[in-house]
Amino acid sequence: MIDTHTPLDFGCGHCQPDSAEAAAEATRGFEFVHRLIDESHYIVSIKRCPHCTQAYLSVFTETIDWIGGEDPQYRTLLPITADETQMLAAHGERVSDSALNALGPQRRSLCIDYPRDGGKRMFWNTGMCIGPHD
Repeated sequence: MIDTHTPLDFGCGHCQPDSAEAAAEATRGFEFVHRLIDESHYIVSIKRCPHCTQAYLSVFTETIDWIGGEDPQYRTLLPITADETQMLAAHGERVSDSALNALGPQRRSLCIDYPRDGGKRMFWNTGMCIGPHD
């Protein structure tokens, strides 16, 4: 399916600012809508910006590496449509990684990377990228 949305179709200045760091800070105030998968190292949920009600698919992954206690973590937030929100909620915990990865391949997404070495990175990317998880 071709994604015909543009970045301007999603969010507001609060949740879609130019700076990835500002966007990451804004996600702290997002409201919880649905929890799809809730495992200790893999959490998939739908959250919403309280300013414009834009829904976001949020995927958190963590890999236990048994080195020094700081395990690599990765989070991607992708704005999603109302139809996608309904589809994901209907699939619930049965939603697959491939179905999540297929959403909005050309849409701007926020990535927050906490590598083991502690050098936290926040950056804009496109599409959904599910990191490795246990």
